[in-house]
Amino acid sequence: MMQRLLSPILVLAAVTTLAAPVRFPVVPEPPVIDAGAWIVVDAESGLTVLEGNADEERAMASVTKLMTALVVRDHADLDTRVRISQAAADVGEAEIGLVAGEVWSIRDLLAAVLVRSGNDAATALAEHAGGSLEGFADMMNAKAIELGLEHSHFINPHGLDDDEHYTSARDLTVVARAVLDDDVLAQLTRTGFIRFKPGPDGADRFSRNTNRLLNKYPGVVGMKTGYTGEAGRVLVSVIETDGQELVGVVMGSEDHFADTAILFDYATARLSLRDRFLMPLVEQEGGGGTVGLTLDLDTQTVIKMRRPLVNGREQTTAWGDTPGTQAIVDMVRGMVPIVLGGSG
Repeated sequence: MMQRLLSPILVLAAVTTLAAPVRFPVVPEPPVIDAGAWIVVDAESGLTVLEGNADEERAMASVTKLMTALVVRDHADLDTRVRISQAAADVGEAEIGLVAGEVWSIRDLLAAVLVRSGNDAATALAEHAGGSLEGFADMMNAKAIELGLEHSHFINPHGLDDDEHYTSARDLTVVARAVLDDDVLAQLTRTGFIRFKPGPDGADRFSRNTNRLLNKYPGVVGMKTGYTGEAGRVLVSVIETDGQELVGVVMGSEDHFADTAILFDYATARLSLRDRFLMPLVEQEGGGGTVGLTLDLDTQTVIKMRRPLVNGREQTTAWGDTPGTQAIVDMVRGMVPIVLGGSG
């Protein structure tokens, strides 16, 4: 029984004097970029690697379409066929060239939204799923509540500027992680080129992904670009590194590709994810080796379970093998054997 109860007690130990100090690599200074807001998070856990103005509410441009796609997936079958309205065909700006009266599947319209960033396709999907743009906006805001977004409000499915249409960099990472959980949408966001059926006049319709980091920056596998006069350049990107995924967001940038590359350079350099997550938790005091764990139990548990990243230069020592672990075990055994009902 003693062995079974020991692990939770170790995690709950808030401040413990260890036999030897815990030492971490020196963390490089965070990069400086020109974007108005940015963040990089671990896709699996949601833990933040670095951020700047991440909760500031800003115009989001076409990255709106990530939420549009999520809502459509909740309310429409991929093989359902949609007749294109005149309003969808006429919406303007970025488009795939839909013509009023033609019929497209939900699957193909989602491809046009996520690969081409078609405003016409986004409008057609919203009209079908929500009955109207207003009805669909209500569904988007309900989805935002479901996802726990705290700094977002949606007015339209395409992201054209509106004072009441905004989000934050942190909220966009939540949306991106939801997209990654949907195999269909995740695959579309990493599609580099797609050819659609010809227009009614026989004209070819095809598109290349607007994310120039895709297949150019090592490990980038998606996800969505955006630009309007109000939003500036916005980019949500996903990078796979050593078997794990990071989500990066930049908003209000003049060069969203360059800014994202700088962030990913930092986030993937030198330190493992576990090292970066533990750094803020460890406070070394003098030569006594005092270590203070200040996060809540759930977060500590998530961090403790992170897999080490192997990059040929650094390895992360497992929790049970770190200096001082046996000191904690001995302390607990000495303090609570009677309470636990065992012999210690």
